[in-house]
Amino acid sequence: MNKHLQERVEELLNRYAVATLATCGQAGPQISSVSYETRHLQLHLFIPHHSDHLFNLETQAELVVLSPTWRLHGWVVAASETTAPHKWQSVVCVQPNRLHILSEDGQSTVETIDF
Repeated sequence: MNKHLQERVEELLNRYAVATLATCGQAGPQISSVSYETRHLQLHLFIPHHSDHLFNLETQAELVVLSPTWRLHGWVVAASETTAPHKWQSVVCVQPNRLHILSEDGQSTVETIDF
């Protein structure tokens, strides 16, 4: 990825500190708000230890993260050295696969970036 595009993606991902996480697996479809950080084009999600998201991600590593201006499709990768801000949270590292930039109303995709 060229430097200009990488900077643009990082700026988009860093606009927010909380996003909506969607997973699906043995616990069924799950959706909730989670806090996160962005590092080197990877999202580090902070998910409560008791969350069914963690159970789903054990068998189905694919997920979607949604903000008001973008929708990111990705999968869980090996844990990093990032620590969660609270002891009741686990860190889940997400490798982006596809980023959809949304229209101002958030209803349609205006641009798609594949990683």
